[in-house]
Amino acid sequence: MYKFVTFFFVEMSTTQNEKCKGKHFTWSKPMSYMLLEILAEKSLKGNKPSSTFRAESFVKVATEISKKFNVQCEPKHVNNHLKTVKKE
Repeated sequence: MYKFVTFFFVEMSTTQNEKCKGKHFTWSKPMSYMLLEILAEKSLKGNKPSSTFRAESFVKVATEISKKFNVQCEPKHVNNHLKTVKKE
């Protein structure tokens, strides 16, 4: 069991990008810019029926960021970062 856990931990840590340290997802400026760009486009297309975006918009942003920056971005990361951006 110990060997499996160690192997799993080593395997996970080697596949993560330097942007991801531990459980936290770190946003770079280009990532934040891309998030805002995609959400602005979604808003113009009508995918923002009220004061919030649809879940599919967060999935789209997470997928695009993951592909472009070679990280594991999830929709919850997008939602949390959008809250942070709104505060700033």
